[in-house]
Amino acid sequence: MKKIVLALVVLLTLVTALWLANDKSKKVDTSATLVSTPFSEFKHKIGNEPLMIEFGSISCHSCQVMGNILYKIKQKHPKSNIYFIDIYKDREVAKEFGIRMIPTQKYLNKNGNIVDTHMGVIEQDELVEKLKQLKVL
Repeated sequence: MKKIVLALVVLLTLVTALWLANDKSKKVDTSATLVSTPFSEFKHKIGNEPLMIEFGSISCHSCQVMGNILYKIKQKHPKSNIYFIDIYKDREVAKEFGIRMIPTQKYLNKNGNIVDTHMGVIEQDELVEKLKQLKVL
């Protein structure tokens, strides 16, 4: 009897592990993520154009989700001022902007002032609306 129970437990564990490994809803398509941009490449736009800066890390799941959303938006609006900063590559910039949690989005107006901050994942439709309202798109 003990062998049967043990065999069932092992079988159930294997089936659960395989099911979780194949659950596509929990996986992020990392091939469609925003690539980090060094701050020096877009620093000159601050104070001249509205823009959004996404602070995150490629190793953070929520950041990957946001990167996927931002990638899709950039595909539809290639000239938009949306940038991703990997906090581990640009630590000083993250510190300057007061980043305490990732992902964090900072929205800057054309005068270079931070007009809004959002921490965490934001739905694509809501983000597009916000970016249009702030004239980033």
